[in-house]
Amino acid sequence: MSRGRWGAWLRALMAGWRPSRDSTSGRDLVLRLVLGGMVAGFTLFLFPPPGGYDIPAVRVGAVASEDLLAPFDYPVRRDEQELVQLREQAAASVPPVYAVRPAGADSALAAIDAFLARFAAVPPESVAAHPELARIGARAVDLRASELRELTDPGVRERLREFARQSVPGVYEESWLLAGDEASAIVGTQLEVRSEGDAEIVSRDALVSLEAGAEIAPLARRAERLDPELRRLVLDLLPALMPPNLEARPALTTVRREEARRSVSPYAGEVLRGELIVAAHTRVTPEQYAKVASLRQELDLRHAGFSADDVRAGLGGFAIGIAILFLYGFYLFQYRRDIFDDYRALSVLAMVWVLVVGLAAFAERVDAMPDFAAPVALGSILVAILWDARLSVATTLFLSVLIVGQVELGFPVLWTGLLGGLAGAWSVRRIRRRTQFYESLLFIIVGHTFALGSLALVQLWTSVDLAVALAWGALSAALSVFIAMGLLPILEWASGRTTDLTLLELADLNRPILKQLLVEAPGTFHHSVVVGNLAEAAAEGIGSNSLLARVGAYYHDIGKIRRPEYFVENQRDGINPHNSLRPAASARIVSRHVSEGVAMARGAGLPESVIDFVREHHGTTRLSYFWHQAEREGRLEPVALQDFIYPGPRPRSKETAVVMLADSVEAASRVVRDSSPERFEEVVRTIVELKLEEHQLDDADLTFRDLAIVQEKFVGVLCGMHHQRVDYPSVSLHAPEVQDPDADRGSVPSVGTTPG
Repeated sequence: MSRGRWGAWLRALMAGWRPSRDSTSGRDLVLRLVLGGMVAGFTLFLFPPPGGYDIPAVRVGAVASEDLLAPFDYPVRRDEQELVQLREQAAASVPPVYAVRPAGADSALAAIDAFLARFAAVPPESVAAHPELARIGARAVDLRASELRELTDPGVRERLREFARQSVPGVYEESWLLAGDEASAIVGTQLEVRSEGDAEIVSRDALVSLEAGAEIAPLARRAERLDPELRRLVLDLLPALMPPNLEARPALTTVRREEARRSVSPYAGEVLRGELIVAAHTRVTPEQYAKVASLRQELDLRHAGFSADDVRAGLGGFAIGIAILFLYGFYLFQYRRDIFDDYRALSVLAMVWVLVVGLAAFAERVDAMPDFAAPVALGSILVAILWDARLSVATTLFLSVLIVGQVELGFPVLWTGLLGGLAGAWSVRRIRRRTQFYESLLFIIVGHTFALGSLALVQLWTSVDLAVALAWGALSAALSVFIAMGLLPILEWASGRTTDLTLLELADLNRPILKQLLVEAPGTFHHSVVVGNLAEAAAEGIGSNSLLARVGAYYHDIGKIRRPEYFVENQRDGINPHNSLRPAASARIVSRHVSEGVAMARGAGLPESVIDFVREHHGTTRLSYFWHQAEREGRLEPVALQDFIYPGPRPRSKETAVVMLADSVEAASRVVRDSSPERFEEVVRTIVELKLEEHQLDDADLTFRDLAIVQEKFVGVLCGMHHQRVDYPSVSLHAPEVQDPDADRGSVPSVGTTPG
């Protein structure tokens, strides 16, 4: 198969496995299972199973809480420093190796003859003029001038040669001779002398350091028969002329010492299966601690490969992780179907799980850091801000159970993670300012403090232990909050969610597109602000996102910036351009502000959750005014019916539905002359019933109870805006009567007919 065909086949395969719109299809369920398997596999990688052996943490001098029995036979390993020290001691105990030089006596006689030959042609009175006579190579021979003159006598020289020929071979047979500098460099009390394959251990005291005047016992014993002058000359001169009969073998010495190092066993003993290593309620001794440390090392070595036990333990750990994630997915399927259906949201949730599990593994591996310092609250904060506190609570519960089920992580991790995570989720359930993150930090610290304080009471911690634990709890809380602040923009982009923090930025009325709306369509701007107040109050009453409703209301009519004069709230001096247009053309211009608003919103970089308000705030309602006008003029043709209907879609969330109702209510309230609560109740009820009859709220998941609360909130806001004022006697505040907009052919009524 060619490369092009391979590429086409791979693209087709990947396209076939893309998530579909049906989250319950076999393919989509497999994709979600793969995602959960990746999280479980990552957890297993970070927390490999211990193979079924739980080794309690012990330290020297502490009291063991339980009996520890050896699960199998294993050797007790020496401490690394102790092993190095023992090996160096073994190497130092090996004596240096020397070899015997077989021709040492002959070399000595030749050196003596050569030295004496110097004096053959030197008269006695010229000895002082020849200082080289008293040197042997670079060394000076410690001889007096009288002794040098004696050597000019042929008879003395001959007697000296004769003595050397008779005595030197015997001296070499009886003595171990070394050069003076070599003898002083020998460390230790012995050395090994090798001769013709035999080895002999020689004491260092038996060595003779060769230099002028050195005391060589065999030589001194043989020189006793000489006259005093010649004996003194022999004992001073011959040791300086005799070469050593031993020479060092450093390479062989190095080999022997390395063998000695290797001979030292790394094991100090053996522990048999079932043997009691540490008894409960006893102090741990250094020897017992060494056995426990050796057991840990043995387990690490055994788990370096893949034994049958490792495979079984790994499968068990993976199964536990998959089961927890399956239950979490089942919760999402049952109670948060919107998230279960959104593969993008599931991927971001998986990232949050992986991040928290990774930080928990880091805390577990750092010896100085307690396990309960795992920042579970980080996941709680991220999920609460990206979605809501309800999902954050469920995520905290499942995530804590997953983490606590790993290696050596117990109840303190679960208890601290739950309290800290739930405190974090509650503290950011509704963010209205960035400084609220610091309040969240305080809440998490309080949660950790309560959890650790209760643990301290149960486990009888000292005050120092509690203070250290609280410090770690505060550090964990700080890490959770500050990492969440840094990651939030990335995860917000990855999930496609619009957080309250982004909405707070979009709620700034000084943003360029809102300032443009204020300048070019001031009536629409004022209308949008009032709709925002109505929508926020109603959304707050039914428990939906009031901030999203207010921000969506600010931007829902930005499409009117393109042609502001075609909308009644922006018309001045009675000029209405619709008077010169056909009803169908007017309807197209008015309905086009939806599509133009979507384009402008995308150009301004608004998130999709806000763009939904632009496209859904009219749903698929009819432009009734122009519809009826076309009917009266006989210009309503079946082909042109679509021109009088907004493109939609209908509101798909509670927030967009509330803005649709608030939009119509605000438009209707502007033409209501009677500002009594009863009149506003009638207007609001009429609008809500009209939207219900037109099926515009079918997709918004609003209950009748919600609609009742929405109507109540609308009436309250409208009464506050249009309340009766005191008529001051000195100034008349009555405005002249305004003509009914319906009386003018070009005006647009409010209820169900407004083009805006």
